[in-house]
Amino acid sequence: MTSKTSTYTVASEQNDHGCITVRAHPRNATYHVVDYADDAARERVADLPAGSVVKLELSRAGRRGNVWCAESVHAAATDGGE
Repeated sequence: MTSKTSTYTVASEQNDHGCITVRAHPRNATYHVVDYADDAARERVADLPAGSVVKLELSRAGRRGNVWCAESVHAAATDGGE
């Protein structure tokens, strides 16, 4: 299983199904997070409004499509350029 840790901007807040859409810095690639390693990660993400910057470790949630699992969730400090 491949995972990656990077800084993301919340593009759309977590919906009723637990899905959140984030955009990678600085490439603007979009990721749909649909699964979480644990309830704590799910709760941290649920509190993030659109525009928030967060550091996530993501792993693929399936073999096909752009769906991801948040393995870890951390606040991100940016200098405005990352």
